[in-house]
Amino acid sequence: MQITINNKEYTFEENTSLENAIHTLQLKDKNGIAIAINEEIIPRSKWNETILNNEDKIIIIGAVAGG
Repeated sequence: MQITINNKEYTFEENTSLENAIHTLQLKDKNGIAIAINEEIIPRSKWNETILNNEDKIIIIGAVAGG
């Protein structure tokens, strides 16, 4: 199935969870990120049980420190 993550296309197996997709992307630091699927924020506690659907649009936002 095709999933868009931060405007880039990816292919995943059917019934892939959000947690597995993040693991596949090899994000170095999962702390300090927020994820939205189709413009709905998904709490970290739901990443493992959230199953992706074909043509979902995911946005991954990282926290930025500054001053």
